[in-house]
Amino acid sequence: MFLHQLRIGGLRMKTRKLLLLWIYRVIFILAIIILSSFIGSNTILVAYADETITGAIEETYKETNTEEISGQDDQDLEEGSVAEEGEEIEETESGNETERIQEDGHTQEENAKNATTQDEIENIDITLEECIKELVKIFTPTEENEIVDDYIIFGENQGYLKGIPNRKKDQVLTRGNLARIMCNVLNIQPIYSKDPLFSDIKGQLNEEYIKAAYAEYLFDGINQGEFGYNHAVKREHFEIILDRIKSYKANPQAFKGKMKAVSGTNKAEKIKKLLSMTTYKSAAKKIDSGTYMGILKKNQSKVFINGYQIPSFIYNDSTVLFLSDLKQYGFNLDWNDALKAICIQRAKDQAITGLSTEEIKKREESLVNHKVVYTNTSVYIGNRKIPCYSVNNSSLIYVNDLSLFGSVEWNGKEVKLTLNNDMTNDGLNVKLLGNKVYNCNNASIDVEIVHLWYDEKSRSFSTDEDIFYSIPKNGSETIHLEKYASYEKKAYIGTIIKKTSLSVNPLYEKDINYYKSQRVIDYVCGISKDSDENLFSLVKPSIIIGTMKRSVGGFTKGEKVEILYGEDGSWYQCKSMSTGKTGRIPWGSVSIPPDPPTNKNRMTKEQLETYVNKKGFTSQTNYFVWTDLDRQITHVFQKENGRWKLLRSMLCSTGRNITPTPRGFFTIKERGAYFGKGYMCKNWVQIWGDYLYHSVLMDVTGTYVLENNVLGKRASHGCIRFSVEDSKWFYDTIPRNTTVWIN
Repeated sequence: MFLHQLRIGGLRMKTRKLLLLWIYRVIFILAIIILSSFIGSNTILVAYADETITGAIEETYKETNTEEISGQDDQDLEEGSVAEEGEEIEETESGNETERIQEDGHTQEENAKNATTQDEIENIDITLEECIKELVKIFTPTEENEIVDDYIIFGENQGYLKGIPNRKKDQVLTRGNLARIMCNVLNIQPIYSKDPLFSDIKGQLNEEYIKAAYAEYLFDGINQGEFGYNHAVKREHFEIILDRIKSYKANPQAFKGKMKAVSGTNKAEKIKKLLSMTTYKSAAKKIDSGTYMGILKKNQSKVFINGYQIPSFIYNDSTVLFLSDLKQYGFNLDWNDALKAICIQRAKDQAITGLSTEEIKKREESLVNHKVVYTNTSVYIGNRKIPCYSVNNSSLIYVNDLSLFGSVEWNGKEVKLTLNNDMTNDGLNVKLLGNKVYNCNNASIDVEIVHLWYDEKSRSFSTDEDIFYSIPKNGSETIHLEKYASYEKKAYIGTIIKKTSLSVNPLYEKDINYYKSQRVIDYVCGISKDSDENLFSLVKPSIIIGTMKRSVGGFTKGEKVEILYGEDGSWYQCKSMSTGKTGRIPWGSVSIPPDPPTNKNRMTKEQLETYVNKKGFTSQTNYFVWTDLDRQITHVFQKENGRWKLLRSMLCSTGRNITPTPRGFFTIKERGAYFGKGYMCKNWVQIWGDYLYHSVLMDVTGTYVLENNVLGKRASHGCIRFSVEDSKWFYDTIPRNTTVWIN
């Protein structure tokens, strides 16, 4: 109010000043007129006087207006109006209002321009270089960040750009590539799910990483059905993603919890569905390590490496060697404990010493007839994975697989391996090991690989090709076979490197042909059977096939018949192998083969229990008895929590081929302490008719055993004999009505 009063007073003073100036002008002009009457120059003088006074008046107006304008800002701070103070004030305020409107218009125009600029910035496409530059700020210490010359090369070396095919500085960053980069820098594993999640990512590069980023709440789709795979990433969205990356890096669980709370149930349900469809079943599941594969046999030929004999054996009709022996013959064995893999390499600077003839003979004799089992240890020569077995926890390989190191010659009596041409080095500096592809180069590279599959039913091969982009130097990528449709339909044979971004694999065709060899196919199919199929194949029925000597009892001469059981010296009950007809024929009317050798390959406790439970055997008691004629052993199982558990395994002696033990299902009936005339058999338990479980033959007093070394082989007239100790346990333990299976 004080300022307002000052302005009013000032205006009044200026008005009085103007009035005085007009009075002075009139007086001055009159004086000039009077003076001019004496000198005759009145016109000029009057004009001068008028110009002088008018200039003074204009200066006064200018001063007045200038003060008004300068005081206008202060006037805006006061309430009310000074319009009632006179026409001069109204005109002044009117002028100021016009000027203010003009200024406001200018400000709005500037704001509109600024808003347009901000929108343009937010809609700028992010380049790959810009993306890496921002990530370097987050993940790289400041001192290292300051010395980065080329962000693309730096990103490649750090693994930021794994899976990105086009890695140019000005390459526009797409949403699909950004999702992969996020997973790279945050070490998020891909999700292989049968759920498509978004319609536009199926079959696309890095599909599994987009799913992973989505499941970690780092990325969303552009709508419910589309991800926007090829859409360019805009500055505005990129800033949001950078904030998410920072939060996830600091605390992944806290970030996910926060995002889950604000994302709603719809996304949570989509993630749940995505994760529920990640199970893939291989068409050829590998058998368990330790599964019986066969018997190691004596090699009638000798094997030499550069002239030095090495212990050798026969398995699967092929010559095999033990890996451990190769150390004495110019080879190194590098063990990778994490991947359970052995790499065979030439030790060119190491002299071959070999083993002595005596050591070779001793080693061969000690290992012949041992069980060959499957092992999950992988063996590599270069990038070629070769078949491997195990005997007494030692790895066994085919001698022919060493041909990559030289030439293999066989003359019928000797196998000679000459180490003269190491073809294991393909020059790629890339290593295949387990399910990993390792880059051993000094720069990032792209690696193109080929997976080979085999369809056992059609006996045909197929391939799937894949490319790993930008594997960093000294870095690796993981092979995920489940991503291919062949995984659930065919047997996986192996993976071959086709080429890299630096060079082509010179051994590609040779490796392909190697994996297609019959030996490799037999190996893969042999270890890739269905687990149930493999287990059931371990149990073989002991069937006796005879040939009719003459036509009798409805059977014709030369006809093949199965011998079911018989009465010693009297008759056989048999079944035709061609028609299925059964009947009784006279003793001596059929030719019966000699007793087969006993199968020495015992099943493990786990295999036995799995077998009887998968077969669904039942019994009226809590016990089940299985006599394995092939292995000459009887197993007793007891029911625990609804499953059969192995209680006891006992060597036994069953009937010979000419007096066979009947096969089939029976139930335990009567029992007694002993029987016999001129001998004694203790602890008899009836199976069916005259067929019994009992002890081995003893003297008439039951004191001495009359037969030794009969257990474990066919020797009886049809009954099943135990040791005295086992017969007593069986007699005391197995109740009446227990099911017996003789096979």
